[in-house]
Amino acid sequence: MVQSGTFQWGKHMARIGEGIGRKEDLRFVTGRGRYTADIETPDALHAVFVRSPVAFGRIAGIDSAAAAAAPGVAAVLTGREAAADGLGHIPTGAPVTNRDGTPMHQARRPVLPEAQVHHVGQPLAVVLARTRAKALAAAELVEIDIEESPPALECARAPAIHDGIPENMAFDWEAGDFEAASKAVADAPRRVDMRFHQNRMVGGALEGLAAQAEYDAGAGQVVLTAATQGAHALKVMLTKFALNWPRERLRVIVPDVGGGFGPKGFVYQEQAAVAWACWRLKRPVRWVSERAESFVSEVHARDQFVTARMGFNDEGRILAVTMDVDADMGAFLSGFAPGVPTDGMAKVLTGLYDVSVAGLRVRGFYTNTVPVDAYRGAGKPPAIYCLERLVDLAAGELGLDPVEIRRRNLVPADALPYTTATGKVLDAGGDYAAALQSTAHALDWNLARRDGPIRRGVGICCNLHPIGGSSAETSRVTVSGDGRIVAWTGTQSTGQGHETVFAQILADRLGVPVDLIDVRQGDTAQLRRGGGTGGSSSTVISGSTLTRTADEVIRLGKARAADLLETAAADIEYAGGHFSVAGTDRRVSLFDVAGDDGLEAEQDFADQVAAFPYGAVGAEVEIDTETGAIRLTKLVSCDDAGRIINPVLLAGQSHGALVQGAGQALWEHAAYDLETGQLVAGTFMDYAMPRAGDLPAIGAEFIETLSPTNILGARGIGEMGANGAPVAIANAVYDALRGLGVTDLEPPFTPHRIWRAIRAAQVV
Repeated sequence: MVQSGTFQWGKHMARIGEGIGRKEDLRFVTGRGRYTADIETPDALHAVFVRSPVAFGRIAGIDSAAAAAAPGVAAVLTGREAAADGLGHIPTGAPVTNRDGTPMHQARRPVLPEAQVHHVGQPLAVVLARTRAKALAAAELVEIDIEESPPALECARAPAIHDGIPENMAFDWEAGDFEAASKAVADAPRRVDMRFHQNRMVGGALEGLAAQAEYDAGAGQVVLTAATQGAHALKVMLTKFALNWPRERLRVIVPDVGGGFGPKGFVYQEQAAVAWACWRLKRPVRWVSERAESFVSEVHARDQFVTARMGFNDEGRILAVTMDVDADMGAFLSGFAPGVPTDGMAKVLTGLYDVSVAGLRVRGFYTNTVPVDAYRGAGKPPAIYCLERLVDLAAGELGLDPVEIRRRNLVPADALPYTTATGKVLDAGGDYAAALQSTAHALDWNLARRDGPIRRGVGICCNLHPIGGSSAETSRVTVSGDGRIVAWTGTQSTGQGHETVFAQILADRLGVPVDLIDVRQGDTAQLRRGGGTGGSSSTVISGSTLTRTADEVIRLGKARAADLLETAAADIEYAGGHFSVAGTDRRVSLFDVAGDDGLEAEQDFADQVAAFPYGAVGAEVEIDTETGAIRLTKLVSCDDAGRIINPVLLAGQSHGALVQGAGQALWEHAAYDLETGQLVAGTFMDYAMPRAGDLPAIGAEFIETLSPTNILGARGIGEMGANGAPVAIANAVYDALRGLGVTDLEPPFTPHRIWRAIRAAQVV
């Protein structure tokens, strides 16, 4: 018989719900974070991409001879070499079907093109040299002859920019019953409508894209280190589509990642080119994008034109909603892009409201701009913006308080789970009215709005976000006899604190100190599959799977403990990191059971990616009507996160999302010249990101009701603020300008736009 006593538990017995500090922060704040750009191989070739200077045209020729002969240059690769080596294209992983049942039109995006350019910044050639300086100098020698043509911009149906795709329409999609909803709106006693353009945005993460490839001769493979949101997804998309390689030829490793927000979740031409160049030359290759380069190489976001209508009765009950959308998809369909303005909007079309009929129609258009894709919110912000502006307009028509009209239309708690008019199921366990009331309580509805040139306004919105993400998740937990636990997860932290949250979940489940647990991620050689990070799903997907893996560790450990304690497995109990014989003081620790051989378990995701976190956002603004200057003076929210693992990290996620939503409302806009297709907001000199001094103290409150969709009861709220803050701020802006005749004002609400709208209303 073995008696425990080898291990003395420390004091840091973190449990779910405890606000412990992040385990990874010591590494980051002491400069020991390891990002892709930090990993340097002494003999690596530096890659510099030669990019299109025009938006649209035919490639008449690329002369790379002078560049190839320049000092230090190892090679210059173009579309000609890519085609000769059998490279494929950058795939779309989320196709949609047109409303008539036909497939969408997908334009093929080569790693490096041979025939045409389709947006400013599209990579046309890659120069590989011994130093970055030599590569930059040689890139200047590459001569590109492009026969330029007028571009198609802002969802224009002409000129056609891809052969075989008439009117540039990628897809024509519908959800709900658009025809019935349109009729219901027309027949309603009262109606409101609006036209809205969702401003285009960039991700703007602290770390831009980066990739380094090394050739492993022994394994016969390329080892690609990349700043991405999912190692396994990148490997699959690169080998199967972009490179046309056998799966075993590529290994992907992801070190620390400095922000993702969606744009690092997709496959890029540069990643494929770096891996291909490494394989072709059998030399290590590295590429780190510069900030200005990232503006034209990383996907953009948003950019939808929406006509929204709502019908309601004299009591303010919503009868029907329609949204008719033209979505600017950019030059190609990026990874999840087709699903963003379609199903992404459909999931929240009716918000938290009991609406019997609704319809969404979306047309996606190719334009000569950087492709768009999922970015924090991914289709939900424009839908929620239009819905919640319509509700405010309806309240104005009826003279109702904005909170009261929302309260009248909420889905009641006893009606959950609730199937919406677009077929989405809002999960049970929520209390929508409580979230609305909490946010309303934090706002001051008695502001002096119309006295003098300085006007104040308040705005509120109801908010929700269905979690997304890939369920292709496997988790592994290994317990060693030396007192350490290692957990591998297929998700990928981009700054959220996964190393802490997942360790905390395991510490709670296994009853051991959190300091004994190491969480690892981002290596396709170490774990057979993983979905990466996206859709606010990491806690639900990886947290739930790690929970089940911990349970499997305990199950396997009971059999071993029974042998050690000389009893039947049915008599073994587990608690506090120890196995014991029921009714006795005979026990053995988890680590003693692991012994020299270790104890290991793997589990696949077995829950549902189906939770709907919900809440409300409130904002207060102050506007100087003489100059248009605007100041955000209050930003508050109340969200239901389901099971709260770590309240400190949860607050950080909420604050970050609210700030990104504020950026969308007040500052950010990736503007194009509508004649040339040149990006005129291509650096942070022209593209305004929110800074600390621009923001008030943020008030984030939480409700904790468990979702029945997963073993943890979690709801991911990482995108909630990005969905709700833009329209809460918009409603506050319109409230401040009430009575001035301003009816047509679109984000970002810059001082110039506000000043111009006030002056235009005065002229009328």
